[in-house]
Amino acid sequence: MGTIDIQMWLTFLVVAGAIVALSFDRVPIELSALGILIALILLFVVGPDLAGTDSPLSLADLLAGFANPALVAVLALIIVGQALFQTGALDRPTRRLARMPKLGRRTIVVLLLAGAIVLSAFLNNTPVVVILIPVVAALARERRIASPKLLMPMNAATILGGSMTLIGSSTNLLVAQVAERSGGLQLGFFSITGPGIVVAGFGLLYVAYVMPHLLGDREAETDGHISGKHFLAEIVIPEGHPLVGRRAVSGLFPGLHHVVVRLVRRAGTTYLPPFESLELQVGDRVVFAGIRRELTELGLILPGLREEAAADGPQRTLSIAECLIPPGSRLIGRSPANAGFDGLEGLSVAAVERRGRMNRTTFSEMRLEGGDVLLMAGREAAFEKVRGSRDLVVLERSIRPLPAGAEAKRAIVIFALMVLAAATGLMSITVAALSAALAMIAAGCLNVRQARRAFDGRIFMLVGASIGMALAMERTGGAAYLANGLVASMHGESPALVLSALFALIALLTNVLSNNAAAVLFTPIAISTAVRLGAPVEPFVVAVIFAANASFATPIGYQTNLLVMGPGGYRFSDYLMAGGPLVVLVWAVFSVLAPWYYGL
Repeated sequence: MGTIDIQMWLTFLVVAGAIVALSFDRVPIELSALGILIALILLFVVGPDLAGTDSPLSLADLLAGFANPALVAVLALIIVGQALFQTGALDRPTRRLARMPKLGRRTIVVLLLAGAIVLSAFLNNTPVVVILIPVVAALARERRIASPKLLMPMNAATILGGSMTLIGSSTNLLVAQVAERSGGLQLGFFSITGPGIVVAGFGLLYVAYVMPHLLGDREAETDGHISGKHFLAEIVIPEGHPLVGRRAVSGLFPGLHHVVVRLVRRAGTTYLPPFESLELQVGDRVVFAGIRRELTELGLILPGLREEAAADGPQRTLSIAECLIPPGSRLIGRSPANAGFDGLEGLSVAAVERRGRMNRTTFSEMRLEGGDVLLMAGREAAFEKVRGSRDLVVLERSIRPLPAGAEAKRAIVIFALMVLAAATGLMSITVAALSAALAMIAAGCLNVRQARRAFDGRIFMLVGASIGMALAMERTGGAAYLANGLVASMHGESPALVLSALFALIALLTNVLSNNAAAVLFTPIAISTAVRLGAPVEPFVVAVIFAANASFATPIGYQTNLLVMGPGGYRFSDYLMAGGPLVVLVWAVFSVLAPWYYGL
């Protein structure tokens, strides 16, 4: 076995380790990506240098992914999308749709989902989902629809729309870049639009008419109904509180229905469950986990603020609302206890819901993340200010349209010019995206700090490391080896059947691995498979795009899946039951469409 063969099998080992590390949310993505990169450097740079042998990859090759034009375009498009969100450029038309009285309930839902598909064809999915979450909440309230029945379909619609143009998703751009470098294939702006429209059309029928029924009977989260999500709440027990003197029995505190104590801190000492005969005292800092109704009824939602409101006037002057922290928010990285709500005086964080994770830590030690849902307490005037903020998205209160200002109009013009320049070939997608990002900042649509916060370090590290893995598989012959294995296992079968099998494999892995990582890893494999079969390369590359975007079946398949998980109160099984059939549908439609469309 030669050196290249050994490096090929070790590359497979690194890829397998990457899949395991990225499939479980135990290690931050940035750290996993850095570990992958270090492993590749040891394998292809340090090891050969020590052994005095040649290597198919240099250090510059492994780090080239961080300067990849597609990656630069993705990050620039995220900044452009953040500017549209920051200015509220799309708020007015989307909310006007939600309030059109002459349309039936089913019609308006279909129009909303179709609008999500069209928007995400030209805009990164994340800002589209963030913009539409309050729109869906308003539509659900006014049309008496349970919002969980709409949030997941809306998210799925944006993913479907992202497969319609080359800039619709970061996955598309990355696959196109790798295909051009590895196979010499150049995909145009609308190269995938034909099959994309067909796949999105069938997907729209599913998400509008089938998916809501698979999500079960759920109550809408309105002001008249209390959310069933589990929150973490923290109080310092004051004098006279009913919990003073409460003693733990058999490790738990009796009388706390549907509420558990996660942590007690007293005089610098931390007590964790199971509690042994611990008695709660005045001054104890206690972290609870429970549903909103029970936390409120037990007086665990900021009792000090409730007493203050009662002293000033009627209790109804104090309001509670759930607010989502969107990507790019200034609150990310801050603790709930010291979030520093600039310009939002009078609001306090009463509780935090984090995608089903119940951490054992105090609010001062916790750091807020994008996708967290905050239970905010404050008066009416304070919540009015929230509507003008782009750091919080209110989920449960009435949403009034905000007039589009000059910045919003400028943002729309810049975005339209970017799409026009890229679609006509006047500029490359990378140049158009970079120019638009610069124009957004120069026009005052967002400032440098906001652009810096929109920069997603996870995407930067993950894509850079993934391109390194893809290059390693290509240079060591690993991609060709897997392609030959796939063809050999389906000996005598038509290219159409091999294409369908490849699609199914990628669609399966993209739901346990990052879609970007799956796309970049399988693009050279798809090209090698096409060459081995003597078939055209384009349909195999396009299959990678659609399969990698079919990330509907798990909450970790795509970042927007996590964004709607909190507001919708979804469980992992909900994604599998409602999103799994959509993966199968997309696979079936593409498997039938592609052979006819590409003449296989």
